Amino acid sequence: MRLLGHRGAQGEAPESTVPGFIYASCLPGLAGVEFDVQLSKDGQLVVIHDETVDRTTNAVGPVAEFTAAELAALDARAAFPDWPETCGVPTLDQVLTVVRDMPVLQIEIKHDTPERLERVVPVLLRAIRDHGVEQQTVIISFDPIALEILSRVAPYGRRSLIGNYDTPAWLDRARALGCTQANVALHKTPPEFAVAAQRAGLTIDASLADTPADLAHAHALRADYTTTNYPAKLLPLMADQAP
Repeated sequence: MRLLGHRGAQGEAPESTVPGFIYASCLPGLAGVEFDVQLSKDGQLVVIHDETVDRTTNAVGPVAEFTAAELAALDARAAFPDWPETCGVPTLDQVLTVVRDMPVLQIEIKHDTPERLERVVPVLLRAIRDHGVEQQTVIISFDPIALEILSRVAPYGRRSLIGNYDTPAWLDRARALGCTQANVALHKTPPEFAVAAQRAGLTIDASLADTPADLAHAHALRADYTTTNYPAKLLPLMADQAP
């Protein structure tokens, strides 16, 4: 099993920021990172989890009402006010420049209207291609419409439906969407459904794992990946927790 940093390293550095991703990329043994993309007011893909900037920055309002330049000028150190470097909301291109050499990238498309998702997908695919990270990238989403668009415009790309996977319907939907991976809820997915997904040829990300007990549970599910907010804390435990 390989460990990924959630939004860079959310519990250890300013989440979804260039300094946070630099921090994560410098951790020996960390296989990769997970992060989210959304459209800015001027049609650029920016990296931020929430629909608003309220929680992570010094401003308020929907992400979609800020231009990329305005987002970059915000202070995104809300959880780490003493972090020494300035941290704005970055563009996808800025983040990919930092993390492009990591072995695994999981990029989440956030829920949006179908019309906006039709704009998000080609911009995302172009950025992945331009940075040469096609082989290590899996595009993930809770939103089946985003994955339907991906299956239409990039049928051979790697993608994953995020969900509980606590009933067979989740696996049926993932397979219908042409998924190559299942991002399952660590403590909600019964082992038999994880096994069924693997037998169907899907890799498994079982997340989030923020404690040694979480890590042991992900190992018990025989997950290929687990994602954590605390990579520096969990990396030393990886060998000890392996079955």
